[in-house]
Amino acid sequence: MNLIGVATKAGTTGPDMEKLLTSGEGSLLLAARIGTTSRNISEFIDGRAASAGIAAALGTTISGAQELRDALGREGAIGLIIGLACGRPAQHNSD
Repeated sequence: MNLIGVATKAGTTGPDMEKLLTSGEGSLLLAARIGTTSRNISEFIDGRAASAGIAAALGTTISGAQELRDALGREGAIGLIIGLACGRPAQHNSD
């Protein structure tokens, strides 16, 4: 699967996926997919702080999410965010 395929599966765009991989910047689409904010994704990847949204997506506490982030490192955190997004079903409007 190429980058566009992974981005599509994760519910985001190719350029947004590139930003995630190169600068650790979470997009609005990716954040919506996992139930948090783009800022929370970026801070999690940078190792500054795990948020309640990230913790909920992982099914753990904030401290548990931070411990996991610390153990994984930056690249592992990016992979974790991609995995969370790919594992979530697409959100469809019922309008």
